[in-house]
Amino acid sequence: MARMRNTVSFCAAFLAAVATVRCDSRSTPIAPTDAGTVSSGGGGAQPDAGTSIGGGGQPDAGSGGGGGQPDAGGAVAGHDECAGLGPGTVGQPSASVAIPATDYENWFPGATDGSGTVALMMTDDNFEPSLRIRLFHPSGAERGAYRSAQVTLGEAIVGQLQGVVVSYYDTVYARGELAALDENGSVIATTEFEGIPWWPIANDPLGGIVVVQRQHMPPPSVVAAYDERLNLRFRTQLSSTERVLELGVDRQGNSLVLLDATDRYGSGKVGGIWIDHSGNAGAEFLALENVPSPPYLFLTPRVGNGFFAARNPGPPTTAAWIGQFDAMGEGTAPPDWLMARPVTRLPVVRNGRAYAVIQAARLDAVCHADIEVVAPSGKSCGTAAFPADQSGQFCAGSLFVGFDGTVVGGRAEDASPGSRTFTFRWWTGFLH
Repeated sequence: MARMRNTVSFCAAFLAAVATVRCDSRSTPIAPTDAGTVSSGGGGAQPDAGTSIGGGGQPDAGSGGGGGQPDAGGAVAGHDECAGLGPGTVGQPSASVAIPATDYENWFPGATDGSGTVALMMTDDNFEPSLRIRLFHPSGAERGAYRSAQVTLGEAIVGQLQGVVVSYYDTVYARGELAALDENGSVIATTEFEGIPWWPIANDPLGGIVVVQRQHMPPPSVVAAYDERLNLRFRTQLSSTERVLELGVDRQGNSLVLLDATDRYGSGKVGGIWIDHSGNAGAEFLALENVPSPPYLFLTPRVGNGFFAARNPGPPTTAAWIGQFDAMGEGTAPPDWLMARPVTRLPVVRNGRAYAVIQAARLDAVCHADIEVVAPSGKSCGTAAFPADQSGQFCAGSLFVGFDGTVVGGRAEDASPGSRTFTFRWWTGFLH
């Protein structure tokens, strides 16, 4: 990773271009500028699910509509669909921590679990150990740590109701490995498999994870699901030998695999295969068309079930929402309300009842990064403005929404030649 000069947003690429789940957002207190919001708060009694780095809770009912329509139906007459969804006032953060590091280390918010434990993750493929995780109590007290025994590649992490699950490729033994950690960083279960874990792993909102296991030889690939203790739930070999482009698990536990279907359907065509929660795979179907090469795609779960799909080919092409899928169904156009908003991982919050649209940091009178809460119909339920840090004429800082609705902000700053400091602050359960 390139060295960072001055104060920079180390996850700016995630917000601006939807880079990867790794930037899905360490003890020197920071006194941020408070920012109000336009709506009163609400919450839920269960963790939220459907984020790119989180999960848990229970599935919601309902499904999406076609292009230009709400994805979960319109509002009921006389009912305030934003009741209990809008964000509260952004006050002082629950905690703030600073992590000193070399200029080759990259720390980022990895995940939060159902109790608000924050897992910060570092990857550095040039050194051993190349993977380190530090876990913090919501108050900011460090609870424990984990590090890989070998040099690793393709590291990924997702939150669970209790603790987190980590995935990586062990370069020494040439195998994929999974580790389930409790909130103190202690290993409670491990498993390994032949081949390379396709990155990233997908959280199962019903508990556990789903991962594509690429074989050492050419495809077909295997889709495997594990529970929170890494007991194997199913192992399904894909009928197609096409290259996997993306994997997602919706809020009802259905998995969707997107494939490069150029040879099957023609240029710019993407295939899809649904796998239900029991591991039964359907037939491949034409999922998306007119997708430019390279086909950088991602799926983000909808409220209820199914997914929204976006593409991010990189400059000069603009990232854009390109489709949506009902559970076990074929693709349709995305709703108008979504196309009018920037491409983001769009975590599901408020106990599975709303979306969080994360905005990049910007400078008005002060620097701030915003999260808009949106009802399933597309109605805006208010925006929360979180403090960001100014560096010259620019604002630094990015936001990550975790498993339990905790909002984490982070930035990196050069400390001295050859070193820098990563600073994280969080608001525990803000969008719970």
